Amino acid sequence: MKKGISKFFIIISLALSVVFHTGLSMASMTTVQEEEPKYKYTSLPTETLFIKRSPYVDNLVSNLTVGVTQGVDSNPLLDSTHKADSYTQEMVDMHFKYPVFGSFLGFTNSKFGFNLNNIDYYRINDVNIFDAVIDANIEQEIFDKFVLSAGYAFEMMWFPHDNNGTYAGNQINTSVKQNITKWLYQKGTYRLVFKDFLHNKALLGNKTSSGDLRSDLRNVFEHELGIYIGRDTKLKIVNQFYINDSNYTYADYYDYFNYKTGGSIIQFFTKKLYGIGGFYYQRRNYDDRKMLIRESRQKDNLYTVTASLLYDVTKNLSAFINYSHSENHSNEPLDRYVDSLYSAGLHYSF
Repeated sequence: MKKGISKFFIIISLALSVVFHTGLSMASMTTVQEEEPKYKYTSLPTETLFIKRSPYVDNLVSNLTVGVTQGVDSNPLLDSTHKADSYTQEMVDMHFKYPVFGSFLGFTNSKFGFNLNNIDYYRINDVNIFDAVIDANIEQEIFDKFVLSAGYAFEMMWFPHDNNGTYAGNQINTSVKQNITKWLYQKGTYRLVFKDFLHNKALLGNKTSSGDLRSDLRNVFEHELGIYIGRDTKLKIVNQFYINDSNYTYADYYDYFNYKTGGSIIQFFTKKLYGIGGFYYQRRNYDDRKMLIRESRQKDNLYTVTASLLYDVTKNLSAFINYSHSENHSNEPLDRYVDSLYSAGLHYSF
C-alpha cells in the first residue's frame, strides 16, 4: 500500500464525467471516479485527429476548439434505479506544436496545451464535473521510422456537489511509435499516474480513519495498432492494462488489476461527412474486495459500444450526433448497471 503522495500544483484539466453508485454497506463507497465513466464523454476533435497525419511545421502552430453538447443519460448514477437525466457539456481545448530543432535523425517537436470540460446535469447534480488538464510533450523523430515521446500532464477533477470525488492528478508518460509502413504503425505507451484526493480520508483495515487523505498510484501499459485503409478509413486497435494501488487499506477497496481491449474505426463518406464507431471490453479484478453477499472477490466485465456521425458545416464548424451504450456485468449485484447516452452538439475550431 502506498502512503499519501505529495500534492503538486493545481491547474486545469480535461472534461469528463463521473457518477455514483448507491447501495448498502461497502457498495455505497463505489463512486463515479472509480468507474471512470468520464470516458463515455468522448472528445470528438481528439478522436478525429488520428486519421490526419501530422505535417511537418517550421513555426509555432496553435489550434483552439470550443464546443457545446446537449445530451440525455439513461442512468447517470449507474445503479438499478435507472433515473434518466439531461446534461449540457461545454469544452475548450487549446494546443500548440512547435519544432525545437532538426538533425540528421529527424525533427524534434514540442506539444503543449490545455483542455477544459464542464458537465452539468439538470436534476442529478451529484454527477456534475469540472475537469481541467494541462499537458506538455516532446517528440523525437528517428529516420521517419520511430518517434520517441515523453511528457507530463496535470489534471484537476472537481465534483462541485461531492467533495470526496475531487482529486488532483499528476501523470508522467513515455511512448515509442514505429511507422512500419505508410499505412501501418504501432505504438507502445507507459504512464505513471498519481491521484491525490483532496477531501476523501483513507480508511485503515479496521475501518478507522488513518488521518491521511486517499492517494492512488497507477501503472499503465498500452499498445496501439493503427491501420490506414486508403485515404478515408483508419482502424485503431488498443490493448491496455494497469494496476491501481491505494493507501485506502480497508478491504483493499481500490486495489485492482484492469485490462481493456477494443478498437475504433473512422470512415469518411464524403469530404464533409464521416463517422466513428467503437467497441471496448474491460475486465477488472479486485485484489481483496469481497462481494456483499458471499466471501468472493469482486470481478467486473464492462462492455461499451459507441457510434458518432459528424458533418463539417464549414471549414471551422462541425455538427455531430453521438450514441454510446455500456453494460457492467459484475458478480456483485449492486454494481451491475446498464447505461446509454444520446447527444448532439457543435464544435468550432479557430
